[in-house]
Amino acid sequence: MKITKEFIYEVEKQCCIESFYEFVKSFWDEIIQEDYIDSPHIKYICDELQLLVPYIKDRKKKPYDLIINVPPGSTKTTLVLQMFPPYLWAIDPTARIISSSHSAPLSIESASKSRDIILCPKYQRFFPNVKLRSDKSAKTSYENTKNGTRDVTSTGSGITGRHAHIKLMDDLQEISKATSKPDREKAINHMKTLFTREVEKGNSINVLIMQRLHELDCTAYLLGLSSKRKVKHICLPAELSDLVSPIECKSMYIDGLLDPIRMSREILEDKAIELGTYGFASQFKQEPTPPEGGIIKRNWFNVMLKELFFIEKSVFHFFIDTAYEKKKNISKATNEARNDPTGLLCTVEQRGIIYLWDYREVYMELPQLVKFVESWAKANNYTNNSSIKIEPKASGKSTVQTIREFTSLNVSEITGGKDSKETELTNAAPSIESRRFTLIQGDWNRLFLDRVCGFPNAAHDEAVDLICYAKKFYLDGNIEAAEIAYKKASKYL
Repeated sequence: MKITKEFIYEVEKQCCIESFYEFVKSFWDEIIQEDYIDSPHIKYICDELQLLVPYIKDRKKKPYDLIINVPPGSTKTTLVLQMFPPYLWAIDPTARIISSSHSAPLSIESASKSRDIILCPKYQRFFPNVKLRSDKSAKTSYENTKNGTRDVTSTGSGITGRHAHIKLMDDLQEISKATSKPDREKAINHMKTLFTREVEKGNSINVLIMQRLHELDCTAYLLGLSSKRKVKHICLPAELSDLVSPIECKSMYIDGLLDPIRMSREILEDKAIELGTYGFASQFKQEPTPPEGGIIKRNWFNVMLKELFFIEKSVFHFFIDTAYEKKKNISKATNEARNDPTGLLCTVEQRGIIYLWDYREVYMELPQLVKFVESWAKANNYTNNSSIKIEPKASGKSTVQTIREFTSLNVSEITGGKDSKETELTNAAPSIESRRFTLIQGDWNRLFLDRVCGFPNAAHDEAVDLICYAKKFYLDGNIEAAEIAYKKASKYL
């Protein structure tokens, strides 16, 4: 058979129809000046987006909402906002799409790139049934002759009266404002608005692609809805780690790197210097609480198996940091709108080492909290020699009074530090660094370390207060213990 130019065109067209990944490679030059550089994660993301297409085309019940966490510079905007809409229209020109980013210029630029693909000669040759309407072809909104629509919005902007089969959301919060709570809530509120812009109620797919910025960012909010709706979470850090998800994605890493060309070790080292610990951990490692923290480092804590601890004759003490009363006039946009949790820490000391036995965060009203404290303490080796220590701030005083009235627990008030949390934790740092605090292995370890090592950027600081209480109770006033701690800490300073 003679291979003609027409035959080659037809083969390429069929490849584009059958594979979004092939579509990307075929139309790359239409909108990107730089040469295409392949990487396993590009195909993976393309394949994940393609899995959603039949559900949209056949108007079937959506399988899930999709979250993709990837580092900046990984071609995510090109794939999701610029190339996927033209591909979707090639398969289903009746599809209605809404796309959004953190700024209007970026959103409009992505929509313009998509239009450039649609209007290019090759696309028109491959997919002649996709024609833009000349009377509805604005920068922020355009339609094709099959009633497919592409509407563009941005964080803080409305999109009244428009609905979609799929919403594509790319970095709804500006990176430079990562730690801003108002900007974080603004992004989440915008995302929630997009959730409501559905052609068929409850059956419009939401795709969120972003790098992590904070423990309570848009990713965290959408993951928090997973008990109410099905959410698929793909997490692809720049470097191989336990955060890679799904686990099979680990096989795509080359020498421990997601993209050795775009994100080589040299580039990552430069980015780590440029962004600092928190910025690099969030954006490139997809870990909004960096593993090496700020004041306190994770590797300062030893971890011990519970089975190896000698419990007999050990006296356990319990520290509680109670939540404040219900806050007024606050936004309900995120979980931050809830009261702070009550933090509970169980401890025991042996031979100068303070063992952190258990840590919990609970959201409970006072009567329920008192019952929980009693059962939790008794489940964690409470004896008549044990004590419950509560600082009389927030609802602490009423908690102490209620525990005294309705239980037989030994409860007393503990005086908190007069300095700021930063100063208190800094003062406790030498004792922690000298390995005076050991964690008993448990499912609470990660949460506790995230809170303490992530301070002051962590979502809540109850664990910080509690470890400072424990340090004050066990070590302050004990001159001999303090001197030992200082000498041990000096080796590491």
